[in-house]
Amino acid sequence: MAEKEASVSLHEKSDNGHSSMPSSEEFAPDAKFEKRVLRKIDVRLLPILGTLYTIAMVDRSNISVARISGLDEDVGLNVENRASVALLVFFIGYMLFELPSNMIIHRVGAANWLSLIVFAWGLVSMGIGFLNNWVALAVLRSFLGVFEAGFYPGCVYLISSWYRRYEVQKRLATFFMTGSALSAFANIFALGLIQISKTHTTYKGWRWIYIIEGVITCVAAIVAWFVIVDFPDSHRNTFLTAEESAFVKARLAEDRGSEEHEKVTWAVFVETITDWKVWSFALMYSAGAVGVYAFLFFLPLILRSGMGYSQELAFVLSAPPALFSVVEGMFISWLADKMHLRGLFVIIQGVVAVIGLCMTGFLEAPVPRYIGTFLGEAGVNGLVVTTLAWQANNLRGDAKRACATAVMIGISGLGGIYSSLVFRQQDAPDYVPGIIAVMAICIAAVIAACISIVVLRWENRRADEGKKILDGLADFRYTI
Repeated sequence: MAEKEASVSLHEKSDNGHSSMPSSEEFAPDAKFEKRVLRKIDVRLLPILGTLYTIAMVDRSNISVARISGLDEDVGLNVENRASVALLVFFIGYMLFELPSNMIIHRVGAANWLSLIVFAWGLVSMGIGFLNNWVALAVLRSFLGVFEAGFYPGCVYLISSWYRRYEVQKRLATFFMTGSALSAFANIFALGLIQISKTHTTYKGWRWIYIIEGVITCVAAIVAWFVIVDFPDSHRNTFLTAEESAFVKARLAEDRGSEEHEKVTWAVFVETITDWKVWSFALMYSAGAVGVYAFLFFLPLILRSGMGYSQELAFVLSAPPALFSVVEGMFISWLADKMHLRGLFVIIQGVVAVIGLCMTGFLEAPVPRYIGTFLGEAGVNGLVVTTLAWQANNLRGDAKRACATAVMIGISGLGGIYSSLVFRQQDAPDYVPGIIAVMAICIAAVIAACISIVVLRWENRRADEGKKILDGLADFRYTI
């Protein structure tokens, strides 16, 4: 019980025993004041980032609906392993440029950097609508990966910088699930865009998908520059009063110790990549990412060819599983924050994902297989959100969190390559080997979560006994 209380009630101080800034109690805020400040942060931060993440999800995954709308035939993508190549090249740049992006976002400013890269990938997306061969498609998708690389880890880093440890999962879930919910309608929107080709026959339907969605991305990037807020310690923020800003900094310092902005150095990078927790969280997160990409890229194909639904129904039926995953994920996130637990919910979500994938892969009738997609998609999305929060809770230091977030999400790029390779063209239309491969990594994530719980609990017990100081702060305890 003492261990639980220690991990929940944190009044962290700097190493000399005194906080470097006034505590939140010194401001004597009432509950209404605190709620008002948090609401202002929520409103300025979460809707715009969630909307941009929706756009990112749509722009990287619209190749799935384009493929059943004429892309394969027009550019020769349905030959041998060309489709796998076009999918996986996205993740090469995506993996390589995530860490450099998180190293500079604090210096450049969140609004400046995020808006710039969103505008850049919008131009690339438009360009795909005008190409005529699969090589050009692969090249432009590789550039798409380069520009999208900095967006997601930058958003996670920004969000986790504004909230206390047991407030963050609900916010990360809101951000991530907003993208999942709105992108669920992307296929239906794409179905509408295809109709343009019936009156404007110059371009086929799949081309209009890329052109129109690319224009929308560029417009959203311009709007985002005026809306996105910066990090809590930045002078660029003007949406909070001086009192509100000081209160935010004080409550963050009280929660996880005084953390002035740290520069990301090679020493910090080495410290991060030699921390076992980072790799354990990366495995769990990658399992969720593999499943997310699998459903994004291949669910419309499985619905269309594997389950025998029409093109229109394949577009429409891909939305409900994603919407269900939002409801389930938000409930799990609320419960995890309320209980101050993370690992248990990683295990639960992993098991739910495996059950759903079994139903989709091994049942015969279309309806039970389709029900399985609800559980599978809910499980893998929940793995992503819960692991993000678990890592953010257990790493102290601004620079280390920036590195760890980029490393974790960068490693998940391997998950995108993994899903691109295991869902092979020769296994169409049911892609059973690919489904088994996703199940395998979800099982590995559950095992990693079980081991992590045991080790973190042991580390907390040693700290309670005075045998070890965790992350340089005597009162700090790991979240289980």
